[in-house]
This record gives sequence, structure tokens and C-alpha cells, in this order.
Amino acid sequence: MYLLYLDESGDPNGWDTQNNFVLGGVAVHEGQIYGLAKQLDDIQTSFFPGISVPIIFHATDIAAGKNKFRLLSPEDRGRLLDAIYQIIARAGFPNLIAFATAIDISCVNSPDQVIHDTFQDVCQRFNTFLMRQYKHGHPDKGLLIIDRAHQERYRQLITDFRRSGTQFGYVHNIVDIPYFASRHDTRMLQIADFCTHAVFRRYEKSDPEYFSKILVCFDKRGPRMPPDGLKHIIRDSCSCEACHWR
Repeated sequence: MYLLYLDESGDPNGWDTQNNFVLGGVAVHEGQIYGLAKQLDDIQTSFFPGISVPIIFHATDIAAGKNKFRLLSPEDRGRLLDAIYQIIARAGFPNLIAFATAIDISCVNSPDQVIHDTFQDVCQRFNTFLMRQYKHGHPDKGLLIIDRAHQERYRQLITDFRRSGTQFGYVHNIVDIPYFASRHDTRMLQIADFCTHAVFRRYEKSDPEYFSKILVCFDKRGPRMPPDGLKHIIRDSCSCEACHWR
């Protein structure tokens, strides 16, 4: 089974201060979760050797030097970000697959529409990946794990999608209802946060530094194929990595 850990970057209500919103994360095969979590635990030991209680890795907090990360110098915070993005990049297909949908302000009508459109798109892309895996002899199903802070936004949507389908078709390879967890509960939601942070920075700040490190992780039909797992919803023409080949 693949577990798709989803998080947000940006605010579906925050269009006075932003031009983009991102929903995305990482699909991790069940057999890889322990190993990935152990790598993040080891990074914590390296940067915070005197702290055994788990520290929640949050990309924005690290970059800004907030909470426990204020104890680190700017250089060490940069090294910490690099180390976590390297873990994501090294995990690779089929152990870890990234998915993200970014929506531009030009396509926004309301907060509910933003959540509906991005969630629908991510679910369909995840379902398409699972269908492709099935055709290749790997009959894995999928389960959604979403940050508990956002559960009211998504609980009914996935029920509707599974019952009536999305505008792109049914998502029957995604089983059961979403499960909602805290970032304190699983390192995988922290990895999802890093994924959406990188995509948000790419579109909101035109900063590709971390996005370029994980671009290789997005779902694609083959090694030389474009990133099907990445979508940019925008009204105008765009030449970004998600748009130019479409």
C-alpha cells in the first residue's frame, strides 16, 4: 500500500498577501516509512545532540529561525534544510513519489473552490499512479494521511469523490476515508511539508532552490517523461516545469 501524506503551503483565505496556494505531499510505500523516519531522527541527533524528544521539522520555521531552530546559526539552518531535501531526493521511485497542485490567484473564486480543485487534482493524480502500478503488476492501493489541522476541509470531499467521482473519473484505488494525523505523530507529514514548501517557493517567490532538488521525485510515466505528478492551475500561458509540456 502507498500512503499519500498531504499538507498545504499558503492559505486558501490569504489572497491579500499571496498569489499561490499549494496542496501536495509524498506517497510512501508502507515498507519505507520506518527507514525514512529513522533518517530524520538521525538528522535531529546530528543537529540537536542533547535533545531526545522528537523535534518537529517545519521548513518555514527552519528557514526563519523560529522555535527550537533559533538555536541554530543561519548556516546550520541552511545545512539542515539541505540535509532533509537530500533525503527526499535520494528516496526515489518507487519508494517515494511526490505530488503537488499549485493554483494561481487568476483561477481563484473562493476558498472552498481552491480546496476542492487542488484536492480533486491531487487525488486524481495519485489514483492514476496507482492504476499505472496495477498495469505493471503491482496491485497496490492508496490511503490518504492529512494534517489534522485541516481535516474539516477534506473529510467530506474525499467521501464525495469516492462516491460520485471527480471531474476526471473515479478514484477507486484510494481506499477508505482519509486519516488525519498531527505532524507530531509522523515524520512523513513533515516530509510532505518540505515538498509543498519547495513548490510554494517556486511559484510564489520564483525561488527554485529546493524545488529543483525534488523535481525528480514527482510522478512520471517514465524516466524521460514529464512530471505528471505536478500541476499548475493558472489562467495565463506559463512555461514552468508543470506547464510547458502540456
